[in-house]
Amino acid sequence: MSRSLVGVVLALLGAGIIAFGIFVAGSALAGLYKGVLERPLDQPENNETVVRDSMYRGVMIGAAGAPPFLIGMVLLKRAKARDRRAMSSTFHAR
Repeated sequence: MSRSLVGVVLALLGAGIIAFGIFVAGSALAGLYKGVLERPLDQPENNETVVRDSMYRGVMIGAAGAPPFLIGMVLLKRAKARDRRAMSSTFHAR
C-alpha cells in the first residue's frame, strides 16, 4: 500500500509541475500573439527573443516534472502487478 501511495503522490506532483510548465510556456506564446494582434507596429525589437526565453523557462519547468511523474507511474504499475500476482496466487491456492 505504501508504494502505491508514494507512486500516486509522485505521479500527481510530476503532472502538476508539467502542467505548470505548459501553462508558463503557453501564456508567453499567447502574450506574444495578443501583443501582435493589438499593436502590430508597436512591438519591441527583441520581443521574440524575450518570449523565446520565457517559453524555454516553461519547458524546463515542465521537464523537471517528468522524473517524478515517470517514477510514480513505474511504482504504480509495479504495485498493480504485485497485487495482481498476489490475487492470482491466492485464487490458485484454493
